[in-house]
Amino acid sequence: MRRVLLRDPFFWGCILIFATLLLLSVGHTLFRDGQVDQISNRYAADGTFLATSPLEPSREQWFGTDRAGNDLFQIMIAGAKWTIGICFAVAFGRILLALLIGVPLAFRGKRLNTAIRTVLDGFLILPISLLAYFILLTGLFFASPEDIPSLSSRVLFETGVLILLGLPALLMYLVSETRHLLTQEFMVVARTLGGSPHYQFRKHIWPHLLPTLAIVFMQQFVQTLMVLIHLSLFGLFFGGTLSRFANDVSPTIFEWSSQFGFYFLQFSAVSWINHLFLIPAISIAALVFLGNLLTSRLERAYRLRREQLIFTEPVAQAEAAATRLTNPFDSVSPHSMTKEKL
Repeated sequence: MRRVLLRDPFFWGCILIFATLLLLSVGHTLFRDGQVDQISNRYAADGTFLATSPLEPSREQWFGTDRAGNDLFQIMIAGAKWTIGICFAVAFGRILLALLIGVPLAFRGKRLNTAIRTVLDGFLILPISLLAYFILLTGLFFASPEDIPSLSSRVLFETGVLILLGLPALLMYLVSETRHLLTQEFMVVARTLGGSPHYQFRKHIWPHLLPTLAIVFMQQFVQTLMVLIHLSLFGLFFGGTLSRFANDVSPTIFEWSSQFGFYFLQFSAVSWINHLFLIPAISIAALVFLGNLLTSRLERAYRLRREQLIFTEPVAQAEAAATRLTNPFDSVSPHSMTKEKL
């Protein structure tokens, strides 16, 4: 799988785009302290008034400005680290917790796993977006700027909720996958030879789980991004929502899904101001496309690896058959090979 990915230009192209966005966004935070230029009015060279915010895209403001005069290009650069970072953090947190909980459970008896599966099955029919909305609503909805707590506490709270809500499905999958590996012949041999559960996981299970977890990681990345989009359409933005009036809500930080939901109500079919909504929408769509493309390339590499392993089995049988004194052209089964050795 590693060799296939090293020669895959689409895989490295996706990695390069993700890395570039993160570097630009982190660099904007380090060198500009996350500040975004505000241009309320546009004037000609002779001082003549031309337009007021929101300004159309131009040579100076590539994506234009919003109603507050914020440069949309700088908003997207500043928000990339939040969107990509939170999705990566949630995906990594879910996989880490699923490994810490699921692998020990997989080594337990069938009765315990059946009971846990019965309990977790009930969480799978509930939509994560609605559960997240009702849980986060009281903690991330603020009536005045004075009520807003620290940014770190808001981010950790929302990240923890998103990790826990997606954990049951991933936990069930990991337990099922691990128990399937435990039934394979090489695992039966490892247990017969006295290998401890830690040794079995480190030497046998982990190498088989790692390619699958890479694919699951990107799937969780895209799923987290979709949940953030749903929450923003409900008016609950990442990092908190500031509501001064009944229908006047705004995000507290520049983040892509939050900008998407914030500008959604400003969408109009007959105005150039559509760029306020279309720019975050196109950016998020491109991010989802890159995530799905990266997932497909990982699945392709994993499939080619499996096909290579399946292809080498007849070759091994042919080499074993060639060493037989009788019927050298017959296929050799593992049972007959063991019998001959005895």
